[in-house]
Amino acid sequence: MSWLSVQHNFQSYVAEIEKTHSVIEPHIQNTPLLNSKELDAKLGMHVFCKAENLQITGSFKIRGALSAISRLTDEQLKKGVLAYSSGNHAQGVAKAAQCYGTEATIIMPKDAPSNKIAKTQSLNPKIIFYDRESEIREEIGAKIADKNGLTIIKPYDAMETIYGQGTAALEAIKQTPSSFDIALICAGGGGLTAGCSIIFKHHNPDIQIFTTEPEEWNDQERSYASGTILAATANGSGLCDGLLTPEPGEIPFSINLALGIQGLSCEEQYIFDAMQLAKEVFAVELEPSGAIALANLIKHKDKFQEKNVFLTFSGGNVDPEVLNECLAKAKLGL
Repeated sequence: MSWLSVQHNFQSYVAEIEKTHSVIEPHIQNTPLLNSKELDAKLGMHVFCKAENLQITGSFKIRGALSAISRLTDEQLKKGVLAYSSGNHAQGVAKAAQCYGTEATIIMPKDAPSNKIAKTQSLNPKIIFYDRESEIREEIGAKIADKNGLTIIKPYDAMETIYGQGTAALEAIKQTPSSFDIALICAGGGGLTAGCSIIFKHHNPDIQIFTTEPEEWNDQERSYASGTILAATANGSGLCDGLLTPEPGEIPFSINLALGIQGLSCEEQYIFDAMQLAKEVFAVELEPSGAIALANLIKHKDKFQEKNVFLTFSGGNVDPEVLNECLAKAKLGL
């Protein structure tokens, strides 16, 4: 997808996101846009947090899953759908499949967080586990889908998924009279950033938008800086299990690059601090991946003083043991 293609189709993308929201709205929560004078004072700006951790299934992923599944034919729904995920996309697809009366098959890494496995199992999909050290989930999924005629619901590298993710920004625009100067969005494959950026740029062409990632899993940051897709160094920890994609998806990368998106990353300490700050200020419990935008805002706060900043609380499916370990390591010095 070229820059010219994105520019040519931009208004149709906006229309598709608006249409998608009307279709999926009965099945989702219109999640709150959280704001706090305490947080604003600590960071020196006006911060608006889209609380997708309070979304059905605990993350924004159900938006894209519903968007994709809502577009399937009756014949496709009869055969079923397939997804590969470490947890949040798995839950989103499993729940969306229930909403549309189809069966879901989920390919999950055997080392996925136990709470995400349990929550996915509670939605009654067929789960197939794989070893991410020796097996490639896309290859496993493709074979199963071909054999059984299943439709693959991609986590980020598909326009129908991107349209769904963009509905989060559509809601946020309507939830405050303020105009956002800055947007910080969590990024694994880049689908949420692409969908939200379409809406934000439509309403304010001058807004600055940043993907946010953990240090050493910053394939988005490196890719936008170079203008081409680069893989993550993958030398960091697996703390942010929801963001460990090897490289940006081709479709969201093309959209984000054309819209001038930039990347930010931060060390783990900022993630611990963000999880603690979110709990103190809003009484919400974020998973590490879900706190990554706030973590990067804390690190890079000097760039955004006195601005109106939108950010995502993208997920709250955190194992209690992991949560306690992270909070114990917080060293808030704001």
